[in-house]
Amino acid sequence: MKNIIGSIRFINRYVKKINPIVKKKTEEYYRYTGRIVKYNIKKNAVEALKQSDFDMAVSSVCTFWPGVNVKLASEVIFSFTAIIRYLNKICENSSVVTEAFIRVAFSSLKDAANIRNESFEKYFTFFPSKDDNGYLSILVERCRQKIQLLPSYDIVRDSISAYLALYIDLQVTKYSSDDNEKEVNLIRWSTAHGQKYPDLTNWEFCMCIDSGLDILLLLSLATNPDLSEEEAEDINSAFFPWVSCIHKILECYLKYNDDLSSGSLNYVFYYGNLKEYEDRIEFFTSKALSVRTGYRGNIKSVLKILLSLFISDPKASEGMNRITSKGLYKSGGKGMWLYSLAAKILRALSKF
Repeated sequence: MKNIIGSIRFINRYVKKINPIVKKKTEEYYRYTGRIVKYNIKKNAVEALKQSDFDMAVSSVCTFWPGVNVKLASEVIFSFTAIIRYLNKICENSSVVTEAFIRVAFSSLKDAANIRNESFEKYFTFFPSKDDNGYLSILVERCRQKIQLLPSYDIVRDSISAYLALYIDLQVTKYSSDDNEKEVNLIRWSTAHGQKYPDLTNWEFCMCIDSGLDILLLLSLATNPDLSEEEAEDINSAFFPWVSCIHKILECYLKYNDDLSSGSLNYVFYYGNLKEYEDRIEFFTSKALSVRTGYRGNIKSVLKILLSLFISDPKASEGMNRITSKGLYKSGGKGMWLYSLAAKILRALSKF
């Protein structure tokens, strides 16, 4: 019965509350891209927005907690991830990005999160075109405006600042490293920063930080005016690093063939075989559910939703992915078919 109720709530919440915000915000941000003069930059901005639907479906798991204001949380998540998607597209599709540009550009996330005392709006200073006609600054300001509305932001601010520092540092390491040095640099980085998590490999620590889902969770929790420090820590201890790792493995598994063809970095490449990362997802699931928390039911639902969203993607049935998808489906446990059906219904309705 719990799984029936949970899957129905997932559909209703996404259709009635989250998706309308995604549509509205996407249209608004498309209008902002009209100010960009440089063709390549505008193309990256538009491509980034095209990912909004699915990214928001995945990020919606951050709203499935008591007391969260779903509407405000969705607006904050959209605004924050719009910046991340845009910067990732710029870095992935440009051969001229430098460490100086990456560090300054990604520092925009600190401004968006109201962490720096003074904003640095000339984010494209170290990019060849020197300017994106203020597009990134608009994204930052829109996000900052929403975060200022969060009633419990003071409770999560320090944690967001800590995660964000790691996230930005990882992006700088990942995007500024020469192809021949990237693996070594990332291993060196994760060795230096991941000592608190002995159950994770170097690549898995990179994954949980690169996911960014933990930051979105804390932003969502901050929409609850009655949030306490204990409650935030209680939920986050199950979520990070375990759920964040599962999220990134699933994302990389869908992109496996594309990244193999393009030569792009994919963390799943560093598993010995397909069975190994299936086993790791099961391990992370057990770790998340073993945390002493009053939100075990929420965590179960979140895990089922994540699995369902990814294994219902058409790419999940391509080639060897079909075998892996069957294994991941089984790892979801009882009621998985209901959440999988919910994801398929949302896809049929073109919600993502």
